[in-house]
Amino acid sequence: MADPVTSSEGRRLILRAFEAAKQSGRSNWSEMTTAVLKNRLLNLTERAFKEEDYGALNFTAFVRQYPDLIALDESSTPPKVILVGDVSSTVVSEATVAGRRIRPDLWAAAVDYQSGNSYHWNGSEVVTGDAIENDAENLPQIPTISRDEMRGWRGDFATNFIARLQDDDEEVMQIRRWHSDFLPTMELPAAARAAWNDELKHHVITRLAGWFRDQGLPLPIDLVQQRPQPRRVVSSEAAQLRELILRCVRAMTEEELRSLKLPPTAVLRAVGH
Repeated sequence: MADPVTSSEGRRLILRAFEAAKQSGRSNWSEMTTAVLKNRLLNLTERAFKEEDYGALNFTAFVRQYPDLIALDESSTPPKVILVGDVSSTVVSEATVAGRRIRPDLWAAAVDYQSGNSYHWNGSEVVTGDAIENDAENLPQIPTISRDEMRGWRGDFATNFIARLQDDDEEVMQIRRWHSDFLPTMELPAAARAAWNDELKHHVITRLAGWFRDQGLPLPIDLVQQRPQPRRVVSSEAAQLRELILRCVRAMTEEELRSLKLPPTAVLRAVGH
């Protein structure tokens, strides 16, 4: 069985495969043979897809891990996979998975009430009204929340979260001050901060999914994305030390090399494990 993050990635790949079939113009895009689905997954991952990476022994087992999204019809020859889940609700449910974020351009379109920009959908990405000038009226405008709507969301969250606290006056005051003074998220207690981020993502993605549905537009499959891993910054001192060590190693005798002690974690990284 795959872990939650890997399982979510598999779900996203399946949705992308069916979205590609839909955009190809196929009338029966919501069903395909297992061979076609696997080939689409291979194409989406540049041939890197492996069932084993998702905790499955074979492709049939992989398909069966997502019964709420796809159904396997083994009565037909060859077997078929049928999309049974609602794409919008599946994407919405992924929003609060750890390590997930809403696509930055769509996030800005939904919550950037301070800039005064208008945001429009050109079929593949968000563009601002200023960037497209006279063409803005030809593209559907994504509704941005107002400051009052944001205040309402924050107020509902503060009320509900405070009700769950166990007589922690300091945290209660902190949350109330965050709401009344319209303070940034970092001013919330740590537990409330994580809960608020999840709730805000849910509000935004539900709003976006509703807008795409009302416009008769397909919901972008990458609306919810894996959050990029932070890059490790190597200090100049560390870089200089690494270069010195490499020079020393190149100058060592065989006996000196055999006596060299290396951290096991560094060895594992070096050999790719």
